[in-house]
Amino acid sequence: DKKKTYYYLIALEDTKINKDFWKTINTTSNNVRFTNEEQLHEVLSTKKGSVNPFSLCNDSDKLIKKVYLDQKINNLSYLSFHPMDNSSTIEIDKNSFLNFLTNIGISYSYHNFEETAPQESKITKTEEKNEKGETKLKIEFKKTENFSEWYSQVIIKAELIEYYDVSGCYILRPNSYFIWESIQSYLDKKFKGQGVKNVYFPMFVRAKNLESEKEHVEGFSAEVAWVTHYGKSKLNEPVAIRPTSETIMYPTYSKWVKSHRDLPILLNQWTNVVRWEFKHPTPFIRTREFLWQEGHTAHKNKEENDSMVHKMIDIYEECYKDLLAIPTIKGVKSINEKFAGAEYTTTCETFIAENGRAIQACTSHSLGQNFSKIFNIVYEDENKEKNFAWQSSWGFTTRSIGIITMIHSDDQGLILPYKVAHIQVVIVPIFVKEKLRSEIIDFCKRVESELIEAGVRVYFDNRDSYTSGFKFNDWEMKGIPLRIEIGPSEVQEKIFKTVRRVDSIKTSFSIDKITENVNNELGKYHDIMYDKAYKKLHENIIIAKNWTEFMSSLNKGKVLKTPWCEDQTCEDKVKEKSAIESRQASNEDKTLSGSAKTLCIPFKQDTLGCDDVCFHCDKKASKYVIWGRSY
Repeated sequence: DKKKTYYYLIALEDTKINKDFWKTINTTSNNVRFTNEEQLHEVLSTKKGSVNPFSLCNDSDKLIKKVYLDQKINNLSYLSFHPMDNSSTIEIDKNSFLNFLTNIGISYSYHNFEETAPQESKITKTEEKNEKGETKLKIEFKKTENFSEWYSQVIIKAELIEYYDVSGCYILRPNSYFIWESIQSYLDKKFKGQGVKNVYFPMFVRAKNLESEKEHVEGFSAEVAWVTHYGKSKLNEPVAIRPTSETIMYPTYSKWVKSHRDLPILLNQWTNVVRWEFKHPTPFIRTREFLWQEGHTAHKNKEENDSMVHKMIDIYEECYKDLLAIPTIKGVKSINEKFAGAEYTTTCETFIAENGRAIQACTSHSLGQNFSKIFNIVYEDENKEKNFAWQSSWGFTTRSIGIITMIHSDDQGLILPYKVAHIQVVIVPIFVKEKLRSEIIDFCKRVESELIEAGVRVYFDNRDSYTSGFKFNDWEMKGIPLRIEIGPSEVQEKIFKTVRRVDSIKTSFSIDKITENVNNELGKYHDIMYDKAYKKLHENIIIAKNWTEFMSSLNKGKVLKTPWCEDQTCEDKVKEKSAIESRQASNEDKTLSGSAKTLCIPFKQDTLGCDDVCFHCDKKASKYVIWGRSY
């Protein structure tokens, strides 16, 4: 399906699968399609025309969780399949075949593929009508019940993305690109306030440079996309498309830096990167190509470098709070989770309460002198002594748009922070037959004009072909922060009504202070969004002092705060054990990893007692750490 969840069906040759079957396994016929050649090779090591159940052995990553069997098969004694290609056929006893599925860890169930659902259930939720017979826009899935499908529908129906024919790549539509432009504007101003300048470096990196830092290349090797040909000719030397730009930029830094007077170098670029991963692509959150900014600095000493690392993570935290109304947990990554090649990594972490998943929101890394030693970024100090530069890198991506959607939105659709909404206020006229029609339009235009003059992004929805009820639902679906309603009574009383998308509160105001009242409502709107998100985040952080408490809360979809020894081996064992025990949790999303990992060691630490020990290994605890399942 669109979320790259794989469904494996086995049916008789003449079975016609009714679209209602898909509802029985919690999806829809419109949401699924046949796998393409690339996916067949990736998952089953087979090709089109040769799909066969024996190739399930090749699914080493267990991307296929279950096999669905046509009910008719239950009446048969023998089954005939292609073995690994369509040049021959093998006949096998049905019970032996079912034992084969069980032995390779595949569960199965029988279904009536051809059964038609009762007539009343054929009314699709998106076409439900109100008492006036008006079609209402609807999200078909509940956020708390089927988060994955809910998210897919919100981003499509709110016109944030369009799917593309290269798996893991998506089209950013104007509604989402405006959000990114708003984030760019905010961050760019902050960066320049720190003396950072924008540049652009090429997207290609030579293999020699990419592979020069062992830990760095190992961290990205599985995701690097390589260009090997142009036209029909093979390149003499393959070049990689940047997964990140340290190894692209730093050979040039070595040319620019000779003296202490050449430092600091404070550069940033707004660009795209490619990371060719096969881990269940999720629009905005985990994609093969995404947009970001990446800052790269070089300094004379550790103190100056550390200061830059922390300034940048503070700016990111402010961006999430002040612009996007999202609270984060700020801290430092464990050694296992730090950026490949970094001395240490600072991070802002977020959490989606409805599906129990954490998301890394942004990072700022101290690279120490690791890369400067490799690429010979050396300066001569005031005493004529040679020194390696100290470096940082930091990034913020379009993943933030997915975080906004996941944290703030509800079962009615998208909810946008007003500071990044392409339309902040929509004006909807309410006509009662033809009563005061021209006066209502004039009144709406007056409100529109004053708000435009005040710099508010406003849209007057005067579409004749839609009812006001349809418009209300349409704009709620798209997350527009504030709706202004103006009908005959508003014209007569010289007032206008506002409805906040974040809480549906309706308020009436005098026409005399349009701009002041609207700006006040938008300010309240931001505070309400942030407070709701803050409360939800902190209500879901649970302190666990032992393994039983840890797994109990983890399987309830919580974030865990534990005393920890900071030992890498201990963290590895927690990941391994939690993955095994998570498979037994009925509420766990099997399409994502069930293992817990450290999210960060928070900068704000609670005091540990003298007798506090690690929740897992019982060694002396040195810090509190945040754990969770993550994307």
